Amino acid sequence: MKKTIAITSMYANPIHPGHIECLHLSRELADELWVIVNNDFQAKLKRGTESFQDEKFRAEVVGALRAVDRAFVSVDQDPSVCASLEILIREARAREDVDQVIFTKWGDRFATEIPEKIVCDRYGVSIVDGLGAKTHNSSDMIRRLKNQTDAGKLVKAVEELPKGLVEDRYLEIGYRPWGVYFVLEDSPMYKVKKIIVNPGMRLSLQSHEHRSEHWTVVSGTSAVDVRAPEFREIEQVRILTENQGCHIPAKHLHRLTNVGKEPLVIVEVQCGKYTWEEDIVRYEDDFMRN
Repeated sequence: MKKTIAITSMYANPIHPGHIECLHLSRELADELWVIVNNDFQAKLKRGTESFQDEKFRAEVVGALRAVDRAFVSVDQDPSVCASLEILIREARAREDVDQVIFTKWGDRFATEIPEKIVCDRYGVSIVDGLGAKTHNSSDMIRRLKNQTDAGKLVKAVEELPKGLVEDRYLEIGYRPWGVYFVLEDSPMYKVKKIIVNPGMRLSLQSHEHRSEHWTVVSGTSAVDVRAPEFREIEQVRILTENQGCHIPAKHLHRLTNVGKEPLVIVEVQCGKYTWEEDIVRYEDDFMRN
């Protein structure tokens, strides 16, 4: 009797119940389950910090789970697992006892959003998505474990926000000296953030090499300074209020200031091939950050 092999991927950094649910649901669809564990380079690329647990350790933990038949450390050097997936699909197809390969994803990403769809289409591999809800937040867990000082400041900052501004559902939450941000969407080509800037505070004067941004004011009053690279020494400030916005092309210097008396709420949409936090160059900063 021919077998079906399911392939999935995860950071497992650390592993949590949402991962376990996806693994069990994936295993129910197949005779064997192979798991691509994102490597340490990818973990740092995604979070901007060293991996909470190294790739070998994470692979051993994933491989020891009852639902998993094989754990494979990713060979990719970008946020995707396209190269790793192609290797495993070819290995599975080379086996005489295998007649079907599927690629499974859990509830945070869907088939139309992932770069791995190109590989799956090339080899005729079906994608099964939505396996399990994203009920736990590994990003938040890591942030609290890695930065205990910031975790305490974050709790205090969130407690001080008006209740209506605090998100119930988010992929990541972060503390900054000027306020708090929530990551609402995080896909390969874009990221959506809700940014809350405290009264009288401002972000650094900064630029990004690999992404553009669009700011829309939800509530409050902001002073926005956007400068083309050739005019980097000249302030170009304008005031934006509720339902007004601006576009910031890649490499343009920009700065956001809350000039009102209430928290400033901004929705930021980042677009580009690289939307990680480390793609930032700071020129001026009130908090002496590099």
